[in-house]
Amino acid sequence: MSLMSGSSEAQLVQKILQLIAQNRLASPGFTSDVFCPPQYATPLGMEFVAETLLDATLPLAKSLDDAVALKMSLTNAKKAGLSTTVASQLDAKISQAEQLLIQDLVKTETQEVLDMCGLASLMKAWKNMPPVDGMVMASQPGLNPDDLDSNLKEFYASLYSPPIPAFENTIRDPVLRKLARNKIASNVVNVYEELYEAIVSEKGGYDDVSFLAHTPDQVKTLFAA
Repeated sequence: MSLMSGSSEAQLVQKILQLIAQNRLASPGFTSDVFCPPQYATPLGMEFVAETLLDATLPLAKSLDDAVALKMSLTNAKKAGLSTTVASQLDAKISQAEQLLIQDLVKTETQEVLDMCGLASLMKAWKNMPPVDGMVMASQPGLNPDDLDSNLKEFYASLYSPPIPAFENTIRDPVLRKLARNKIASNVVNVYEELYEAIVSEKGGYDDVSFLAHTPDQVKTLFAA
């Protein structure tokens, strides 16, 4: 159905629950003073409808827009009488799915930022070093002093205007948006700190490390979201 409509599964569920909620609120048959036989109460209840639709859709959520649509679906269901207990349970599930989507986004964007600021190639060259005793970083392709000097200058230049995405159109919740930006900044700082410590260690093998213009603590202060 999502392929035919062009909408995601989460967006379709939002529309379905919105229609169900509107009809329930407009129909006198769903008022609290109207008796409903027990055999019909469960399948007609908002708890059954909301849990069935949302539980089936959660694993299919692929974007933060989907998470927003599911939250709006839950809001519609609550307006139509969804119990507080079930609403809280579903809200927790949606929030968990949202956190996983943000984690994936942060991971992707962290790599993008590392590429843009010059650290990605250094990290890749270092991680590709053969595990041989006595081998030092300075002797490896991509890690000689000239390579480090060039790439680190590029990174240091980015400290005063970190290329961290704003996420204004991607993450609508300002708290989650700030959390994602801070996590990306933290990830980049951690990569720099890891490289820094390796360079100044015995495994670095550099006679001169003057290309290290900032300590990890200084970078942490400067490279902020």
